[in-house]
Amino acid sequence: MPIEAILFDLYGTLVDIWTDEDDPSVYYTLCKFLRYYGVSLDPMDLAARYQESAAAHLMEHPIPYAEIDVFLVFEEILSDALKKSPERSLVIWFARLFRSLTIRRLGLFPDTQPALDALGATYRLSLVTDAQWVFSEPEIRFLGLEKYLETVVLSSRYFIRKPDPQIYAHALRAMKLQPSQALYVGNDLYNDVPGPQAIGMPVALIQREGPPPATEVPLISNLKEIQLVIQSIAAAA
Repeated sequence: MPIEAILFDLYGTLVDIWTDEDDPSVYYTLCKFLRYYGVSLDPMDLAARYQESAAAHLMEHPIPYAEIDVFLVFEEILSDALKKSPERSLVIWFARLFRSLTIRRLGLFPDTQPALDALGATYRLSLVTDAQWVFSEPEIRFLGLEKYLETVVLSSRYFIRKPDPQIYAHALRAMKLQPSQALYVGNDLYNDVPGPQAIGMPVALIQREGPPPATEVPLISNLKEIQLVIQSIAAAA
């Protein structure tokens, strides 16, 4: 079947990002924020609670490629601190404050928008990625990606992450497509390749810099080269 859709990874493929969750100043600022809600926490204690709660939530899903919903982690932290169930809006504010404090770089790669403009004229575009909805859904919006995407599948919404084939299957079902009708584009040989291949979906990897990995999967250095990959798939069919 001809390729009708392109499914993208997000971070490292469409979006250039660098975060630092180990920066102590992040937790000092969060603790200052909590003082306005009558909560007094030690920053290092807060950092430890975050790591411990995330690990505990991961253990609740004993599967090979389990994912957590970090919203629930922050909800648990605030519940313990406030001694009551926090309002949903406060949890979201707290989680997004954390995210904003940890980001060191966030933006589209130079080739992202031109490629999406060109590809969107011919193909259905969607997203399948390991991401936390409480962070990534607003980032997708304010980075201007939402208008291009028909379907968005985030690992935290399904408690599974790549390379589990199920996460790709969710998008294909929503789009009513067979695996052979979509191309997956990612940037990680180990996380982005095995899942699509397991269900018969072609894959391309983008490698913008550094030595190319040893793989038979098509490698591109610019998202504009996706059309060439699709043409090679059609020629080999």
